[in-house]
Amino acid sequence: MSIKSPDFRKTRKWKLANTLVQVVLVVVIYFQVNYLGTRIYFRTDLTPDDIHSLSLETQAYLQKIDPKSPVKIFVTLLPQANEAPEEQRIRNQVQKILREYTYHANRDGRTRLIVEHVDIYRDSDQARELATNYNLTEGNNILVAGPNRVRLIPGASLRRPNNSAQPQPLQFRGEKLFTSAILHVIEQEQDTIYFVQGHGELLLDQADPARGITEASAFLQQRNINPMPLNLQVSGRIPEDARLLLIASPQYPYTEEEIILLKDFLDKRNGRILAMLDPFVKHGLEDLFREWGISVMDKLVIEPSDTRSISEKGTTLIREFSEHQITRSLGINHIPVLMGKCRPVYPDIGAPLDETRKVASLLFSKEESWAETDYRQPQEPTPDSKDIKGPISIGTVSERQTGQQGIHIAGGKLTVFGNSNWVTNSGFRHRGNRQLLHNCILWNLDRYTLLDIPPRPIRQYEMNLDEKEFQNLRTRLLLPSLGIFILGVLCFLTRRH
Repeated sequence: MSIKSPDFRKTRKWKLANTLVQVVLVVVIYFQVNYLGTRIYFRTDLTPDDIHSLSLETQAYLQKIDPKSPVKIFVTLLPQANEAPEEQRIRNQVQKILREYTYHANRDGRTRLIVEHVDIYRDSDQARELATNYNLTEGNNILVAGPNRVRLIPGASLRRPNNSAQPQPLQFRGEKLFTSAILHVIEQEQDTIYFVQGHGELLLDQADPARGITEASAFLQQRNINPMPLNLQVSGRIPEDARLLLIASPQYPYTEEEIILLKDFLDKRNGRILAMLDPFVKHGLEDLFREWGISVMDKLVIEPSDTRSISEKGTTLIREFSEHQITRSLGINHIPVLMGKCRPVYPDIGAPLDETRKVASLLFSKEESWAETDYRQPQEPTPDSKDIKGPISIGTVSERQTGQQGIHIAGGKLTVFGNSNWVTNSGFRHRGNRQLLHNCILWNLDRYTLLDIPPRPIRQYEMNLDEKEFQNLRTRLLLPSLGIFILGVLCFLTRRH
């Protein structure tokens, strides 16, 4: 009986074919994984302060860019001879953050943002194009260009200056400047709001900590909102481009003619008014507020002194907020608002009935507080039957809607707070105060996105070692790796024998 010997040539062919198929499959899987990885992936920032991520507000604004008219950013920051290390770190931060801008703007496959780094001294063609189209002839700048507008960001403005005698960590302002510039070039129109003057109100052009609001003015300008003064006694009218009037801490009552202008602005033009009224002062606007269902009482909010609600100067930290769009984010994120002495501002239950009007309180004092009626008396205030028990409403908003058959058209809006120093230069540095004003302005202008981007600290880590310390560190780092290598060699030799 003969035994048929196996055909080794055929076996080798099958093995070779099997090997080729495996190689092809590995290559195909490799390219498929990379293809899917470029389109389906997840990024997360594990740093405690999210220093490698853009804020949610910036991401929302980037999605507003029309892909048919993408925004272009031209960076002409160039290394200089004998430049300081801080300048090099700033350039690195610019490159890093613009990569984030590009990723978030174009992540759905549509091009909304284009970033180009230009050396105007070497690339003569592109330098000529920038000079012709955008009048950019100098380096060390960043140009943000939209369909109809441009915004130039000087390189020197990318870091916050240190005005104190003590050394401070380098603060990078890139995100605030870039987002503000993008917002400027994509918005078709700039909203103008008017601060009413002529009765001792807070002043736009005064740097005084107690009566100036230059900080708030600059804050609004960065968000493409143009603040302007308005004296009703001089002009005798409210400008046609006015969408919002701010009445900030008047010290004298308004005249009858001025009240008629304000009333017509709310009723006939569907205008918006934001009023901030301090206690102890007569303003003359009671009848106007009553028509809109708001009662501004001549009382003083008193709170028991404790570390939770009273600061070192006796001002109150407001921590209780309603679910209104203006204050919802403050309550969700537990961001307090710092105010001084307040007067109660309530929905007026005795106001004339109006089905088109909607009135709601915004923020409250703590439960142990009360609204003191006899606050002008010299003795220590104590709650009695004439007073209102807490929590006390300190801000109230009223809005009207018109329309029929289920179609609602936004009407006028009136927002009143019983304090004004939260928008002054001394109070505006607090985050909650900035966000409250920002939310009020955007809600009145029907712009419901938020933008409050702080500067980012640029961290630098250094190791100062002499030669001996460096050798010790090198030895400690190499020993574990060397030990693992020797152990691997021993295992290999043991298994062979």
